[in-house]
Amino acid sequence: MSDTILPIKLVAPVIEEGLTVKEAIMKRHTSREFSSQPLSLKLLSELMWAAYGVNRKATHGRTTPAAWGIYPLEIYAMTADGVYLYDPEEHKLNPIAKGDLRGLSGEQDFVGGAALDIVIFADRDKMKTGDAASQALMDRNIVRLASLDAGAATENVYLYATSAGLNVVERVYVDDEKLRKGLGLADSRMFVVALTVGYPA
Repeated sequence: MSDTILPIKLVAPVIEEGLTVKEAIMKRHTSREFSSQPLSLKLLSELMWAAYGVNRKATHGRTTPAAWGIYPLEIYAMTADGVYLYDPEEHKLNPIAKGDLRGLSGEQDFVGGAALDIVIFADRDKMKTGDAASQALMDRNIVRLASLDAGAATENVYLYATSAGLNVVERVYVDDEKLRKGLGLADSRMFVVALTVGYPA
């Protein structure tokens, strides 16, 4: 894959800038109007970090909580150039498909027109606790737990986008099977939510 589309090494987030948490919460809103202008590397990097990045290197802790500390989510960045899977530990985007596949990420008319579509899947194969009692609880609540984790990532994207002056909307109107097959993902991947992010129109 690397001979046709290269990984993107992301840059470290600049912590000492942007709105305060309370300011971002106050200004947080949804918008469905986007410019097609590509995002800068800095904005793309910080969006990925906010969604699911490592914020405590010593313990590999993330910017979002996760049930049992399992972190089963996979964050895909869909751009005009291709589709990338975010690697939180290395803070980079690894290519999985070349070409503009953003239209697969939703059914609304604005999908594919903004700079970035983020798609969040949960890998069922990663949702293992290691003991029978807690695994039974996990299995009974697998959709809820995946949604809980993805909800935290989604809100982080919203708050960062607000602080950075970007528009964002969360979405679930997606043909799950078409998207999964288009990205070449295994059946163990469960679609949870998508977001469109970009500069205001």
